[in-house]
Amino acid sequence: MRQKSLLLLLPFLLLSCGGKKNSGQLSDTAVQIVKPEFPQIVPFETGIETEQEILLSEIADSIRYIPLETNNKCLIRGLKGSNIIRTKEYFFLPWIDKLFQYTKDGKFIRTLGRKGGGPGEFNWIMQIDVDEKKGLVYMLTTTGKINIYSMETGKFIRAMKVPNIEVSEFAMLRVQDTIAATFMRNNNGKRKERIYLSNLKGDTLKIFNRWDLFDLNSKYRWMISSDIDRYMFHYKSHTCYKEYYNDTLFTITQETLEPRYIFQMGKYSLPIECRFEYLNGDGKRFQEVAAPYIQYNTIETDSYIFMPYSNWAGEKAQEKQMAIYDKKAKNCFKVSTGHIKNDLTPGLPLRPITALDSHTLLYVWEAPELFEKAEKTPSILQIEPLKGLKEDDNPVMMIVYLKQP
Repeated sequence: MRQKSLLLLLPFLLLSCGGKKNSGQLSDTAVQIVKPEFPQIVPFETGIETEQEILLSEIADSIRYIPLETNNKCLIRGLKGSNIIRTKEYFFLPWIDKLFQYTKDGKFIRTLGRKGGGPGEFNWIMQIDVDEKKGLVYMLTTTGKINIYSMETGKFIRAMKVPNIEVSEFAMLRVQDTIAATFMRNNNGKRKERIYLSNLKGDTLKIFNRWDLFDLNSKYRWMISSDIDRYMFHYKSHTCYKEYYNDTLFTITQETLEPRYIFQMGKYSLPIECRFEYLNGDGKRFQEVAAPYIQYNTIETDSYIFMPYSNWAGEKAQEKQMAIYDKKAKNCFKVSTGHIKNDLTPGLPLRPITALDSHTLLYVWEAPELFEKAEKTPSILQIEPLKGLKEDDNPVMMIVYLKQP
């Protein structure tokens, strides 16, 4: 038995030795370490020390002007320009109490929903989103619901509950299931929940918490906002999140917040102790301490990130400025005059308010603004789509098609 055991052990020893010989040989295949593409660093603080004039023809192929049809059914008093959405066939243009649907040529189709307390009705509109594949339009309301409408008929389909009635921003995840990402402002210093993920039934699937909490010795809640705020948006298949108090742009997934861009704000980043909420809503004090700091939006396209910005407070708060990050060259610079000079249709500079897709920018001109610009540049009103425009007409959309990388 002992001899048999030794014989059985011998083949294993031979195989083991052979294995050691092979493992000692160097492989001809080189090991390449691939640096992750994201997150990328955007050098904002040092970048805006360099100022450049940019001509629109340097970055864009063409412009299209689309006057929005004006009649008694679609008198537009205002628009949340940063939340205008375009699909292959339609434009969806929200205001606080109206959601307008237009064709891609600017012809009015309908308004979706109406004010009231019944099914498909709302008190006020916070924001909208769409799912073109499913043919659905989503409307976040102030009543703790997301109303869902048919893109083709405008009919109300159903309401989707949100985890907290105080959510103020939202976007739908680009996934097969119906999942909403909703954002909570920290208006009392202790709101740890930052983003909720919830399903069609309103069940909370995940919560992403915040770290920037603080003690507020007040029973009140404070908030500073404007109609250009857009903390959640889409870039291609990404659902993105970027707020003013946060120097990182994230991609929202079902599992985590993935850093996509980190903006090095340096001395321009607003400290917690200078926030309007931290100061108990003391507007005078806020004007004093927040003046040196910058708030900015991010508009990502295939080649660039456009960053319209201004100071939080003080005299420079009214100055419209802009920085651009070149994704290929990985450099950042300030745009002189805060606008891109329009040498394609002179007299109408570009300061984009949103991206309609990964290579198309949008700005919205009010009709009186165009007439004011035309006093200096009469050729503006000779642009074919603008012939016949009246001062009391609805706004005109300026669509800029960027060059492809």
